[in-house]
Amino acid sequence: MNYISDNPWPLIVLFTGIAIVAFFVGSSGGRRVAAVCVLLAIGTYFLEQYLVSPQELVESEVETMLEHFKSRDVNAITSQIAKDSQGLATIAEQGLDLVDLSESFHIKSIQVTINNADSATAMVRANGSVTLRKNGGGTHSLPNFWKTIWRLESGQWKLAEATRLNPVNGTEMGYFSAQ
Repeated sequence: MNYISDNPWPLIVLFTGIAIVAFFVGSSGGRRVAAVCVLLAIGTYFLEQYLVSPQELVESEVETMLEHFKSRDVNAITSQIAKDSQGLATIAEQGLDLVDLSESFHIKSIQVTINNADSATAMVRANGSVTLRKNGGGTHSLPNFWKTIWRLESGQWKLAEATRLNPVNGTEMGYFSAQ
């Protein structure tokens, strides 16, 4: 479900445009319409700030997960993984043993699709520098593309599945495969 306020700007621009035209019409009725439209534009802005869609909640969880990986907080990462997907916690620990993510590592795009009331798919593209932890290290720029499945558990979105995809052609890759 998409809330109409996920992107409030079309409505805000529409209300503002109507308000400007109504104001310049000059009649008392036009000024009342202008005032109402200004209030509707302001109300739309604050409504968007108040309402949070399920897609936005999943996006927030993805961003939070990245921050936990950057800070190497295994407990926080594990807390974001679904109860029946704890194998992902082991994979995350193995990944943290292999590389450090730089502060410049960031999410380029997230596309979230709500599958049903308690499941969502997030396609995540991320880029940045990683430093190899073993064999002399070395820093490399690493594009990433992931298909992640999130499940709603006790009111919170948790990571249930993660598949690493080739960033060029979208085919499935191993978690630790070279690109």
